[in-house]
Amino acid sequence: MKLLYITFIDMNDAPSTGSSVRPLKMLEAFEALGVEVVTVSGMNNNLKARKKAVKEIKNKLKTWTPDLCYIEPPTGPFFYHGDVGLVKYIHRKGIPMSIFYRDAYWKYPEYYINKDTPKIDVLKHKVIKCMQQHQWNVFKKTMDIIYFPSLTMANEFDFENKKILPPGSFVPDFTEKTTLSDPLTFIFVGGAAKNHGTHLTLEAFEKVNSDKVRAKVTYICPKEQWDGLGIDKEKYSEWLDIVHASGSALTPYYEKSDVALLTAPKTFYRDFAVPIKVFEYCSYLKPMLVTNCTETARIVNDNHAGWVTDDNVESVCERIIHLCENPDEVLNIRDNMKEARDNNLWINRAKQVIEDLKRNK
Repeated sequence: MKLLYITFIDMNDAPSTGSSVRPLKMLEAFEALGVEVVTVSGMNNNLKARKKAVKEIKNKLKTWTPDLCYIEPPTGPFFYHGDVGLVKYIHRKGIPMSIFYRDAYWKYPEYYINKDTPKIDVLKHKVIKCMQQHQWNVFKKTMDIIYFPSLTMANEFDFENKKILPPGSFVPDFTEKTTLSDPLTFIFVGGAAKNHGTHLTLEAFEKVNSDKVRAKVTYICPKEQWDGLGIDKEKYSEWLDIVHASGSALTPYYEKSDVALLTAPKTFYRDFAVPIKVFEYCSYLKPMLVTNCTETARIVNDNHAGWVTDDNVESVCERIIHLCENPDEVLNIRDNMKEARDNNLWINRAKQVIEDLKRNK
């Protein structure tokens, strides 16, 4: 099986965000399946690199014909017009082709433009929306399958052959925890910002620990984001550990934690987003406490991987205290985590792409 795989990241750089982790994980999964993969790569905003990559693959396609083509696009539009031309070129050659469509912000300007938005930013958003709209119309005409991260997001778009392809899990090299900490230890890995639920999380734990330390939390986030919040961490020092780490450096923190957190406020966009972090938690076999954002809640419930609560301090606090007082619930959910992980491996996502496209040949 020969696959042309079009990405918009630099494959030689270590991924630092969910949008860059995914293309690399999909490549590894295709290769693990024994697929012969030819990759088109290079950062979306590096027009010189994109032009070179597109020219090279077009020349190769004169003598080499892949069985299938799969595209992991950037967040936002293709900046180099030649990438759109490449999609049309592959379609004309009759190669079955699919794309993972990750970005829907452009459809809803009311969520990123308001009366205080600078005029230059409004103009930029309008230009990007025009590019997105044009490219969506191209995809509708050229793609055999368009994948979305969630059913909720897919319902926002009109296309006949829509499928769901959420992020995946992996099997990390780590020591599985067999007991629970006392007090129970929670972990969060992600961004530090009000709209990520930082304040909600801290306020909930402050309430949990108001009279004694019932639960601890390891909060892992970028240093500059945490510093930007101006929070006095000493106020919470008895139960809060702030860590700035990524990649393999996360492993020891996962090893010593009991429950993972994704307690972000419920918003229109977060309802159909599928955080890659959910599947990282799953990979490390961590039961999850999440707020009731539609798709995150769906994943947790469908996989029996944790607990869903309302997105307010009182509800999160009550659930944390309940788990501290009923640790057997944590152990029961943890027994489900290996099955949840194995059902959602990246290799399963890659296998789905191959099988779906083969049916369209």
